[in-house]
Amino acid sequence: RRMWIRDRVKEFVRTTRRSADSLHTALKELDEEGCTARVALTHFSPVADTLAGEPPEIHPFLGSYLLAEAIDTAGADLAVHGHAHLGTEHGMTAGGVRVRNVAQPVIRRAFNVYRLGSA
Repeated sequence: RRMWIRDRVKEFVRTTRRSADSLHTALKELDEEGCTARVALTHFSPVADTLAGEPPEIHPFLGSYLLAEAIDTAGADLAVHGHAHLGTEHGMTAGGVRVRNVAQPVIRRAFNVYRLGSA
């Protein structure tokens, strides 16, 4: 059983790394194409800020700092995610990219409007 759990955790980490690498590649390609506005859209949270309100023991299953690293190194104007239904709306990566949790229970409406380039 212990080996099964260890293998599952390793696969979870590999999947997270692949997701972060794919996000980094996509954001860099948009930059190389001259895209003037880049939004990182993910299912999982890139920052702990937007997980506030969720039970701490499940934070590793709701997001990863690897996504934030991809966003900060490749560049984005905004990061948007869902999944953390008990979290909070506003967060920021270490590199200063605004993060918004748009899970419907968090924003309490069907959608929200965010302006790029404004605080």
